[in-house]
Amino acid sequence: MPYAAVADFVETVTDAEALALAKAVAPATGYDSARILGALTDASAELDTYFAARYPTPLNPVPEPAKQAAIAIAREALDRQGRDHVKTAAARWRAWAKDVAKGLAVLGGGAVGEDLPAASAGSGAQYAAPERIFTDDSLSRFTGRG
Repeated sequence: MPYAAVADFVETVTDAEALALAKAVAPATGYDSARILGALTDASAELDTYFAARYPTPLNPVPEPAKQAAIAIAREALDRQGRDHVKTAAARWRAWAKDVAKGLAVLGGGAVGEDLPAASAGSGAQYAAPERIFTDDSLSRFTGRG
């Protein structure tokens, strides 16, 4: 199941770039929807290899970051020129997906993404402190927000 539709891809990269990345074979005009859909499906399958470490895949509903990641990775697959900004964007989303798999990042949004990163030993500083003395409620008389 692709995490983004062809329309999402075209909206993100523009009609002109979609045409340049996946030009339809003559006599048809416009972009090749099947080719874009194939790239989106492949990108989503790649993302599932990361997400499957923590979530049942395919994700449903699809969180917005997963959709954007699929678009960036599909765009890289279709880009025959190997433009640096396209490769960098795809690499950034792959790094995020790896962090999701490790529990360092969350999917966010939707029913699936209502989560927190998993705590792990040695994951940084931890502290214990008493309850807060000053809160928004206790200071509302002074801040005028009450």
